[in-house]
Amino acid sequence: MNHWSQKLVSEKSSLEQLEKTLFNHPELGFKEAETRKIILDYLNKHNIVIDQDYGLSGFSVRIGQGKPHIGLIAEMDALVVLEHPNAGKDGAAHACGHHLQTTILSHVMKLWNEYKDKPSGSLTCFFIAAEEFVDLDFRLQLQANNKIQLLSGKQNLILQDAFHDVDCFLSVHTMGETSQPSMEINASLSGFIYKKFHFIGQAAHAAVMPHMGINALNAQILTQNAFALLRETFQEDDRIRLHLITTRGGESVNSVPSSTMLEGYVRSINPEKLLEINDKLNHIAKHCAEALFARVEIEDRMGYMPLIQSRELSDILLPYINELIPSNQIIDHQKSFAAGDMGDLSLFKPTIQLGFSGCSGLVHGKNFCMVNSDEALVNPAYVLLSGIEDILRNPEKIHKILESYPTKMTLEEYRNMHHI
Repeated sequence: MNHWSQKLVSEKSSLEQLEKTLFNHPELGFKEAETRKIILDYLNKHNIVIDQDYGLSGFSVRIGQGKPHIGLIAEMDALVVLEHPNAGKDGAAHACGHHLQTTILSHVMKLWNEYKDKPSGSLTCFFIAAEEFVDLDFRLQLQANNKIQLLSGKQNLILQDAFHDVDCFLSVHTMGETSQPSMEINASLSGFIYKKFHFIGQAAHAAVMPHMGINALNAQILTQNAFALLRETFQEDDRIRLHLITTRGGESVNSVPSSTMLEGYVRSINPEKLLEINDKLNHIAKHCAEALFARVEIEDRMGYMPLIQSRELSDILLPYINELIPSNQIIDHQKSFAAGDMGDLSLFKPTIQLGFSGCSGLVHGKNFCMVNSDEALVNPAYVLLSGIEDILRNPEKIHKILESYPTKMTLEEYRNMHHI
């Protein structure tokens, strides 16, 4: 264990205090005013001030200048869990552990700022709004009023080119409840596209003259059956999920349904496969509707892209994880159906999101909370501080990673994907 271990022993009570404060002040995305104030009060107390203010999407603080330039990602928002004992306004609760990220990374910045022997290079922490894809009516209104462009904080910062000077991204995230102390590396997250199919037919008396109508519900059912038949072509390694609900099934049982709505997500950990499957779903819906003389209007809303973590970047931090966790308790390369907008960052730069234990209850559930501050706060802070110092003292490591990193998209292509 290096010098950061002893530093963090003296920080433990401060970590616990900030965690508790944030846990008791949950806010939904683009509404994190009190969260922002709590974080800034802590940072300002330790002589760290805002470097860039991104308004509703968040803010950043920076220490140092020049290269390498490491970006840290802290998500500020909560999500709706009405039954959580710490639920606040709008039913918001920190049942996904984002308050742990902000606690950890606030202290990482504080300790790095105080470090007298720090190497040259830049460390920027981005405290970012709205990772959870929830409260969409509110966000769509913000979008309609030109207050945001896309529905997540990171996506808006990408469009603003806020990360252009950053070489790599480091973040951490709770693994939820585990049976033993653990950490996770190289996990893949799914990307997803939100879909809305509006089937349009023609109403008629369901008993007297069904032959005069066009049954939109039948067109929808035919489409869903075709989707089911498509599933056998899904390859397991792509982790494809298609989950849909009917949000409008017709107008009256006495009328041929003239308007139905099918909504849901398509997910995959493979960016190319996600877009390919989406095109196939739209093709099927269009032709199934036409087969029954109906029509369909399709709304696609790009959610988040799959997270493909940088193995090479993880390998830099792995020795410090091994100092804390036995190798057989390190989970490597888990493939998850969950999604997050860290995936959008990984389109452009080497990105990692370490998992950590120390929490109890179901993630996104009413009983989620931190139970072990060593695992949930101290350990990830130690790994990050050690890895940051390693990268900045040995810049050739990140240079080598950047030389071979497969950038998957240009900023212009990203804009086009989102029709901006």
